[in-house]
Amino acid sequence: MKHIFFIVLILLLTASMGFSQTSDLSVQLFAIVSQPNGDFARNITNNTGMMEQHGFWIGDKIGLAKTGFGTGVELMSPVWFKWLQWVFSSMVIINGVDGSATEAKFRSQLGDSVNVNFNYGLWLNIPVMTGFRYDHNFTARYTVYGIVQAGVNLSRAPSKKAVVNGVIAEESKYSFARDFGYEAGVGFMYNQRYNLSMRYLLLGTPRYDGTRRLSEKVFPHIFSRVNDILGEERSISMIVVTLGIQLFQ
Repeated sequence: MKHIFFIVLILLLTASMGFSQTSDLSVQLFAIVSQPNGDFARNITNNTGMMEQHGFWIGDKIGLAKTGFGTGVELMSPVWFKWLQWVFSSMVIINGVDGSATEAKFRSQLGDSVNVNFNYGLWLNIPVMTGFRYDHNFTARYTVYGIVQAGVNLSRAPSKKAVVNGVIAEESKYSFARDFGYEAGVGFMYNQRYNLSMRYLLLGTPRYDGTRRLSEKVFPHIFSRVNDILGEERSISMIVVTLGIQLFQ
């Protein structure tokens, strides 16, 4: 992880050198719609199923994520030459869980006579990034730009609770994890104020730790009711659409 923070530090120092030359700081506030992509959106794999030590195991590197929402803020300042801006941004993105396919597989393994219900929490991702934005002004009112950023993503996987015939068979909860992330996108700005953009976020493959509680009534051969979750990997990527307003200081 040292090289990750070294890269981010270099970007911040470089940007601060440019920022120190100007007081033209602008702030953008925006709302987010998030569409999961790749493994983050997958909801079943070949090894999805019940496992004695893992409970209701959804499989490796799948996210079950569905369309989500969020909010964000960006600070921008001109640097070096005309139309180039340094950007520092932070987003909070929440995605729900689509567990329908995995639930169907679990229920088929337990049989029609068994009543099983699943409750999932929410995905939470907080990318904090810095980079550059290049603007091209077609007219005084219409601007198109490209943006590239890199930074760190703080992420928490959704909790999971399974109830079988009224018995809590499994409760899994995760701690926050972090990984390096990238962002690239294009945007459109009207009247130097109203902003619409589409961006691709590649937020790495965090390794999640947590705690899993299992019931011996459903999993009779477990060695312990409470088990540590160590390093479960989930790759995260998404396409986000932002709609915001740009403020000037």
